Order: sequence, then structure tokens, then C-alpha cells
Amino acid sequence: MTETSPPHWGADPSIAWRILLTSVLTDAPGVDALTERQRALHRAQGWPAPPAVTTGDLTTLRRDLAEVRDAPLVLGLAGDHLVVSAFHAYVDGLGLLEVLAALTDQEVGSSARGLGDRPSEVTGPAARLREVALAPPAAVAPPTGSASRPGDAYAEAEVPGRVRTADLVHAGVQAVLAHNRKAGRRSRHVTVAVGAGRPAPDGEPLRNRSELLRLRDVELLSRSEVAEALRTAPVSAAGGSGVGGGRLSAVALRVLAPRLGSTLLVSHLGDVTTPAASTLAFHPVTAGGSGISLGAVGLDGRTVLTLRARAAAWDEPGLSGLLARVVAGLS
Repeated sequence: MTETSPPHWGADPSIAWRILLTSVLTDAPGVDALTERQRALHRAQGWPAPPAVTTGDLTTLRRDLAEVRDAPLVLGLAGDHLVVSAFHAYVDGLGLLEVLAALTDQEVGSSARGLGDRPSEVTGPAARLREVALAPPAAVAPPTGSASRPGDAYAEAEVPGRVRTADLVHAGVQAVLAHNRKAGRRSRHVTVAVGAGRPAPDGEPLRNRSELLRLRDVELLSRSEVAEALRTAPVSAAGGSGVGGGRLSAVALRVLAPRLGSTLLVSHLGDVTTPAASTLAFHPVTAGGSGISLGAVGLDGRTVLTLRARAAAWDEPGLSGLLARVVAGLS
């Protein structure tokens, strides 16, 4: 297959636009076997030859592989932990599960079925600029005293049972409201971007099939109203960062991205069935707005929740505290 050139992706060049899947493998392959499987996957997809598999400790692998630019797929091994970092232009969340299947030679399935047929809501630059001026999305107050560092910060927690996307969105919003109250900040116009992928038809190559819902004023919604909003919201046609893609100039984007994006991004990979892994953790992208993403994936009757944020504003203890509020909100 002919190699493809990198597709254009993301209106914000300051981030690498990578999504991460971390798996605790039940039968971890060696570096050589993993390298061969990755090469075969790249050939099948028409991607350039992959970089070498990286080894090291889990924290370092996540931090470093999340900052790689343009390469479709980079891999890291830390014992029985496999970190898959994918450029979102090539792979969406459900595509990460296809990647895991190819790398482990095991079946991987998910209960996620996408959004079905929905109308699209196109929000032009003028409307977004009016939003910035009159009703910008609420921001999440960064913790005081956290060190400013490059890259991203991560937090992870496991809860028993299955978690519905509506419950996750509601708990995430309640966590933000409680966090901001403690910080003395108001939370008006809480906006949640909800990512959803479409399962790929059999035999089709990997690509980004993700879609986005954008829910406004979610602080006013009950749990059941959040569920109804998710059932009926149109698909947002804004670009990868949710800020109108290339319609805004690069200068305007750099200045306005924190006020054009969302309070929180939420993405759930569904309940996964596979013999390949005993635990999975999914980290969506961080972009625009508060730059905080809340990920979820279920496996074997448990759900792993994650938070990811820019380390320039957040550290791991701060994120862990926010995630603890999310977990509390699910009960």
C-alpha cells in the first residue's frame, strides 16, 4: 500500500493532538514481536515506517509519547504495561482498540456504537466570537501552588461496575462546580464537549471517525436532563479543537482558545471485551478551554476513569483531587 501523507488536524499547533491507551497486557510480547506487529500494521494502513518501541517507566512513557509530533503511532513498554500514543488525525478512540487487537493478535470489542444519524450544527466564527464576548464557557480553576511544567499531567481511578456516559458527564460537571466553589470562582455556562466514535466497517482502514457533541449550560441540568441532551444534541461541526478549525486566524486562536473551547471534554470507549488485557486506561486529547479531558473505559465489570490536563496549570495531586470528586459524584 502507498504511504499516506500526514492529514491536516487541529487548529491549535501548541499541542500534539495525541490520544493514549494504556493496557496491562495478559501476555505481554517482547519488544521484537511488538515491533514486527507494529510494522505490519503500518504497512497495512499505508503509514510511514514507525519509530522504535520505547521502554521505560510508565509515567515517563506517557509523558514523552504524548508529545510526539505527527507520527501516526508510537509505542512504549513498561513491564506488562503497553502505552499506545496515536495522532488523532489517523486514529480515534475506538480505533485505539483496533490497534490493540492488531498488536496483541487478540479480539477486542466494545459496547460503544456511536451517535447514529444526527443533524450537524455548524457554528461559525462570528457566533463563537459573540459567545466569547457575551457568555464564554466556564473555566476550571487551576490548583494553587502547582508547578508549571511542559507536557501533560495525568490522574487515574477505578470504580466498580459500568458507568454510563450521561452519569460521567453529570459527575464531571458536579466535580467542576464543587472545585470552583472551593476556589471562589463562579461556574456559569459550563460547556462539555462529548466525543464519540463510529465503529469502523469490517476491512476499512483506520482513520479518525470521531464526532463531537457540545452541551452548554450543563450546570443547570439534572442527571436525567444530561441523558436527554446527549440523546438529542446535534453533532458539532467545529474543528478538532472545537474552535472552528481554520476559520479563525492563528493569532486569534492563540489569544482566544481558552475562551472558545469547553469547560471539560468527556470521552467514553464503552465496555470492552478482550482477553488481551486485564486493565485499560484511555486519555483523550487536551485542547482549548480549560484543557481538561475526562476519559473512561470499562473492562471485566470495572471502569477506569482518567483525567488529563496541561501540566503548565495542573499537577498530579491537583488532578487526583478533582478526579476524586468525579468518583464521588457517580455514587
